[in-house]
Amino acid sequence: MTDKFPLLLLFLFLLIFCNQHAIAQEQALDMEEKYMDSLLSLSYDLGTTGQYKEAFELNIKTLQIALNKENDNYTGIAYGYLGYDLLEQGDTIEAIKKFKLAHKYAVLADDPKLIAHTYSDLATVYYNRPKMKSLSKLYTDRAVKTFKDVKDTLALQHLYYNYAYALGTNHEYEEMKTVLDDLNGDMFIDYTNHIYRAIIDNLSAEYHLYHENYRMADSLLLSVIELSKKTGLSGELEISYEAYSKSLAAQGIHKKAFEYRLKYEKVQSLNLKEKNDITKNRIAATFQINEFKKDLERSEVANVLQEKKIYHKTLFNYALTALSIIALLGFYFTFNLSRNRKQLNRALKEKNKLYLEEKTKTEKLACAKSDFFSTVSHELRTPLYGVIGLSNILLDNNKDPNITEDLKSLKFSADYLLALINDVLQINKIDSNKIDDEQIDFNLDQLIHKIVSTFEYMRRQNKNEIETHLPPDLPELIHGNATRLSQILMNLIGNASKFTENGVIHISVVIKNIQENKITLGFSIKDNGEGIAVSKQNQIFEEFEQGDSLSYNYQGTGLGLPIVKRLLTLSNSRIHLDTQVGEGSNFTFDLEYDNVAADQLNNHTFQKPLLLETSILHGKHILIAEDNRINQMVTKKILEKDGVICTVVENGKDAVYASKTGCYDLILMDVNMPIMGGIDATKTIRLNCNIPIIALTAVEIEEMRQSILDSGMNDIIIKPYDVNAFKRVIIKNILDYQKTQRLI
Repeated sequence: MTDKFPLLLLFLFLLIFCNQHAIAQEQALDMEEKYMDSLLSLSYDLGTTGQYKEAFELNIKTLQIALNKENDNYTGIAYGYLGYDLLEQGDTIEAIKKFKLAHKYAVLADDPKLIAHTYSDLATVYYNRPKMKSLSKLYTDRAVKTFKDVKDTLALQHLYYNYAYALGTNHEYEEMKTVLDDLNGDMFIDYTNHIYRAIIDNLSAEYHLYHENYRMADSLLLSVIELSKKTGLSGELEISYEAYSKSLAAQGIHKKAFEYRLKYEKVQSLNLKEKNDITKNRIAATFQINEFKKDLERSEVANVLQEKKIYHKTLFNYALTALSIIALLGFYFTFNLSRNRKQLNRALKEKNKLYLEEKTKTEKLACAKSDFFSTVSHELRTPLYGVIGLSNILLDNNKDPNITEDLKSLKFSADYLLALINDVLQINKIDSNKIDDEQIDFNLDQLIHKIVSTFEYMRRQNKNEIETHLPPDLPELIHGNATRLSQILMNLIGNASKFTENGVIHISVVIKNIQENKITLGFSIKDNGEGIAVSKQNQIFEEFEQGDSLSYNYQGTGLGLPIVKRLLTLSNSRIHLDTQVGEGSNFTFDLEYDNVAADQLNNHTFQKPLLLETSILHGKHILIAEDNRINQMVTKKILEKDGVICTVVENGKDAVYASKTGCYDLILMDVNMPIMGGIDATKTIRLNCNIPIIALTAVEIEEMRQSILDSGMNDIIIKPYDVNAFKRVIIKNILDYQKTQRLI
């Protein structure tokens, strides 16, 4: 018994020690979770008050702690919070990624309540994406089922509200009514506070207004107005005032409708100020949040590397144990292998770290460069529109021969600056992979003759001749990127025109290979100008580099040939140069296109170019919505020269009002204006009016094309523009509209 007593004491001591250690670990874990809860709670409060940068930073901090502690539950929660932060910043794609990661960790944590919330988050983010309607419905159904299983009534109520709101936004009122009936049911009777009551009643009123049940709608709206006034719900008060005003107007009670419209606009103005303050905070936080995104990416990369390292280390330990059991003689070899592997991992980790740092710097610089060019483009093109327009007007109206040359120099300088901006932006688009690859059917003969016609002024100025040589058996239609071919040919023909005087420029096309579905064409732009020295032949394809020229006026931007080289690279082709000083240059390249089958030719209609019949404009009423005073004057003078009656407004709100009170044949709508932009103004006008609306924008068209066309605009003109092209677009849209009206 005495011999066994020390062993018993030792066993008891070990048992107590293990128990205390387990308790200490549990307490430490509990403290960490409380700390993460406090961070998440604080980030939520900051986010609701518009302090986005601070909220985003706290959520990243929570995520880093959760990842380090391998806490799947809090990792999922933190990713969910980050998803909503990114939604606030308008980054829907990244938000979806974070919500999916939140769902992944919720499943790993096996937390049904958290899984239900991730389903709800995914349903919410897909609500307003029409192409994702089926996904939204799928996640909504899963969220509803899971919330009911875990008996989370409050979360279910919030999900139903979001779903009802989305259905109302998409005008799916019958399905919305079903959801509203559920919200008004017994399940949520103890959970519906004054906020939800106001929201639900506003949505119900919207349903009744749609069905012209004004009595029921008015009753609900007056109830919301009274409740909102008592509880300070300014957002719902704004909605109810506007809806009640519309209801009264629909019933013919115009005086009272006007009174409530004034109340709505007053509340809207107050709310708009608050929204603008929040928007300013969001914009101000954007740059810092982008930096935090980099920290988040590094944390995620580090976590992946850590998981891989743990995985490989575990595999290694199992292998080492097996080898030890099989043969102790293999221990030495395994030990050396392990040591070398660790050294290699350390070296690889260092190289990965350096690579990630350099990659981050490069991406940051590329993003900054792209944003810079986009901003500079808009800021330069807007005043350039005024300069070019005024120089054209002054030249047309000038009667003093003493200043004619000065005015021509002014116009030349403005045109040169515009060409430089366009060339730099083209290089930037290629670098940023923003070049479109739109494939269309086109007639090559028509395309080349159209391009040649644009060089008529330069051809006469330099006393050149331009000859085209196309094979007689060239297919009537080919399929490919016509825009890219136009850019290549225009740069090469422009280059030849600049450096050739009293000469001939030959544009030749030959068929190099033709098959059933493919055709390879060889292009040649040859001149008998100055030629290029051997030392300059590689240099001219580099950005901002030029060959030697005896004519200073034609030095140019040095970007035309680099653009050609890059565009051909995108098309899997190369530019070839054959030149000799004093004898001229010959640029050649090959491109492959698809053949258009003979049975498809009947489906194409070949339209002749629209002639510039400016007499059509005489007496037409055109509304010009433009906030820049100089641009207003330029546009007005250009149009009034052809007898157009112009009305000018300075913002989209005034344009909406003018379209209701006046009669116009066409509207020229600037996209970026104060108070109300051109896109929002067009959407409002399209509710009651179908007259042609043409967008005027100094922003690159690729950046805004879809938004402009989706708003209901008929056409787009980029400032500064060619005056004849400008008038041609206006005439085309007026004629198209008149034709449509006759058919009606």
